[in-house]
Amino acid sequence: MTVVEALLQEAIDRFNRKVEEDPELKRELTGMRKTVQLELEGSDWYYFVLEDARVGGYQKGRVDAPDIRVISTAEVLRQLWTKELRPMKAIATRKLQVKGSIDDLLRFKKFF
Repeated sequence: MTVVEALLQEAIDRFNRKVEEDPELKRELTGMRKTVQLELEGSDWYYFVLEDARVGGYQKGRVDAPDIRVISTAEVLRQLWTKELRPMKAIATRKLQVKGSIDDLLRFKKFF
């Protein structure tokens, strides 16, 4: 398992715990299905699916027509995870790009 895969699995586990502990968030996400593509420049791509308030795991590779695209590098993701870099600064400096509908992007914030 690579560092990125470990971070991604940890983020998924944290998100699933958060949903289980927050009935309002769980209610908001129930019945929803969204696909998120993580595009790491110069590295592997991953995707995961949020379905019925749960992310089952990630897959390596590309998916057709993701609802949300996250574009960055493995190092930037590590810095975000360790809080060395703040998300808004990463976006402002274009080290992190997040593409999707406004509604999806607002929901995606809850992943972190």
